[in-house]
Amino acid sequence: MNWIKKNYALFCLAIMALVLLGVSAFLILNASSFNQNFSSIQGSVQQNNKIQTVDQSALDAAIASLATPKLWTTTGTSGLLFVSRQYLVKDGGLVNPREKDGLMLHPPVPNAWFDQHNLDLLDNDVLNEDPDKDGFTNYDEWVGMNPANPGSQPTDPNDPNSHPAYITKLKLKRFIKKPFRLLFNAYDGDPAHPEAMSFQINTVDIKQPTLFPKLNDTIEGTKFKIVKFEFKKNTDANNIDHDVSELTLENNESKDLVKLVLEKVVDSPDSYALFKYQWDGSEMVVKKEKTFSLKPEIDVQYKLIDIQENEALIQNLKTGAKIKIPRVAD
Repeated sequence: MNWIKKNYALFCLAIMALVLLGVSAFLILNASSFNQNFSSIQGSVQQNNKIQTVDQSALDAAIASLATPKLWTTTGTSGLLFVSRQYLVKDGGLVNPREKDGLMLHPPVPNAWFDQHNLDLLDNDVLNEDPDKDGFTNYDEWVGMNPANPGSQPTDPNDPNSHPAYITKLKLKRFIKKPFRLLFNAYDGDPAHPEAMSFQINTVDIKQPTLFPKLNDTIEGTKFKIVKFEFKKNTDANNIDHDVSELTLENNESKDLVKLVLEKVVDSPDSYALFKYQWDGSEMVVKKEKTFSLKPEIDVQYKLIDIQENEALIQNLKTGAKIKIPRVAD
């Protein structure tokens, strides 16, 4: 022990020498077995020439989006790009017509309807315009799709294939009344015994010999037969009596009745309607109980059922539906 204390440096050097010898021996032993271990892992390498399929759906979607880029639209209330909202001056203040309770610019059509169909809300004549050139104005399109109106259906003012029914463009312009050509001028005999009386009949349109038929006789040159006589008097404001006796005629073919008043010209039972077809601006005269058609649907037949001063009643012969045609606005 004393020697170690006295020769401590030599002792440490001897220990290090022993450690180095041990490490050297370990390395020598491992180096001698290297070839044997390396040969155990050597062998033929299997080649794989198969390339795995790459999912390129994301790439295809990106290419498609580049081919059809999104465009700026004016649908809704956004208006044009970089254009501010439009306001109106009312009562000294600014009014936004596109607010829910905003000022209605083209009554009865709501403002939102114009924005919905990309129409110029601030155009004073927008209701009378026809952007799709189908013969129906914007107002016609709104009337045709408004649920409050009978027979309404969805239409698009920008689509020429979407419009109201053509019959909605038909309006009554005038109820044409023509005088009946026969005039009851006088009678002969006792009104208490009409079967023995004779009646003086003249024409109002052309000069013909006076006729004197009796009850149940067919008036010569006509298709009307005398079926009834009624003796009547009317007292005026001056207490003077006037003979207003009536002679009833019957059409032998249609069985329609016509009442002739003594010495008065009456309207003919052959009524006519003058129609205005606003789709093409044409006019047509149609006799009551006669059929007609409208362009471009010439295969659809309508029949004139009745005529009044303010409207006419027609019937679709294909569907049987009866339609009221209002008088055109003056």
